[in-house]
Amino acid sequence: MIRLGTVLALYLLNLPFADSLFVVGLTLPLFAIVIVGLWRLRSRDFQIGDIFWFCLFIYFVISPLQRIHGDRVGGATAITAYAYDPAEYALAMLVVVVFVFPFLFVSMQSDEKPVETDVRPGISFILFLNVVAFILFAMSEGGFGRLLSSRLEQDGSQPFIASMLFLAVQSASACIVAAYCRLSPRRLTAVLMLLLVLVLLAVARNPFNAPRFVLLAVWGPVFLALAGGKLSAAKFYVCGLMALTILFPILNMTTRLGLDGLQDLSQVSVVGNFFDIPSVDVFDMAVHSVRYMSTHDLMWGEKLTAVVLFFVPRAVWPGKPIVGGLDIGNDLFAAGMYGTPNLSLFLGCDFYMDFGFVGVVLGGFACAFLLGATIRLNQEGFFGLRVLQFFIAASLPILLRGPVGAVLPLFICQLFVAKLLSVALRRSVQPSAQLGAVRAWRR
Repeated sequence: MIRLGTVLALYLLNLPFADSLFVVGLTLPLFAIVIVGLWRLRSRDFQIGDIFWFCLFIYFVISPLQRIHGDRVGGATAITAYAYDPAEYALAMLVVVVFVFPFLFVSMQSDEKPVETDVRPGISFILFLNVVAFILFAMSEGGFGRLLSSRLEQDGSQPFIASMLFLAVQSASACIVAAYCRLSPRRLTAVLMLLLVLVLLAVARNPFNAPRFVLLAVWGPVFLALAGGKLSAAKFYVCGLMALTILFPILNMTTRLGLDGLQDLSQVSVVGNFFDIPSVDVFDMAVHSVRYMSTHDLMWGEKLTAVVLFFVPRAVWPGKPIVGGLDIGNDLFAAGMYGTPNLSLFLGCDFYMDFGFVGVVLGGFACAFLLGATIRLNQEGFFGLRVLQFFIAASLPILLRGPVGAVLPLFICQLFVAKLLSVALRRSVQPSAQLGAVRAWRR
């Protein structure tokens, strides 16, 4: 009930500020899909489906209500140079609705049964792995001096290609240490280990040197592990609203300006951000992708090639296609609408740019199948926790926001590392014997 109550309340609170009945009607189809998706979640605990459907609700229901004003889209802080007609708004929303519809048939609720295989590796090895991964990540990023500087102060040189793999190892091992800390009878030793991995992770990725999506991807799983994988749905929606209105606007300043960004904290308005959520421009980009494709031919797989072959460096393939977000971003940057061409783009728009609506339909079913398959992989755990699920949940907001090709490397590396560790460190112990202690501890 808390899920449906939250989205209904947010929708009704924003409804009076909608620019017109057309805007209200524009959001209704996806709003209905979100309602059905959330209704299917029966557990009182936070599920992957919560973050999936809530993100879509914010990106494509609340954002259009707040940001469309006449023939302009962008909200109070936008620099708008283009006027769009109703057909372009409707076509952009149709791309989203058609792409998202197949996800209604994907089960996004965790299996309540114990994990099939509970991996309990030697914690000394995991700690060693964490420290080595941190050192390798620091070296691949250009040294500790670069890590300790803000994003604006960092040079524009490309990090070593394996940088995301090292960060994924550090993130996964930190998550495993957090899971171990909950169950260890040696509390002081466990806490000291946890503090060490948290300090190293804070040096590697913190609010002053990393984008928001990276912070969420590397820190989110650790917090979920510390919570034992159990977070009530009510707490998730409260945290989600606080993140949108308080945390993310602050990170928007600190991740770009470093410590200097703290001087602008007085400009953060919680009430103002509630009715004009900042930096949620996903629907804006979808509308402009429709405008862009009205003057360009279909790309016939170029955008998806850029997404799928993200691991191929341009030094090896200089002519590798760019992701659709950069096409749209370059267009808007050239028009003076944004200060950077590195903008978000919903994955469904990549399919639209490549193959039109045929691509959107097929791409929606393909991506829904892949998400379902990835969730079903989540049958193994570390110290009783399904760690793989934490990585999926933490990366979904930016995977939905896009551009996927730019954010996929860390996510894929995290899944690969978690699966590799579970296979390599697996011990043939039945879950019933192992999880008895876990359930007793939780009581």
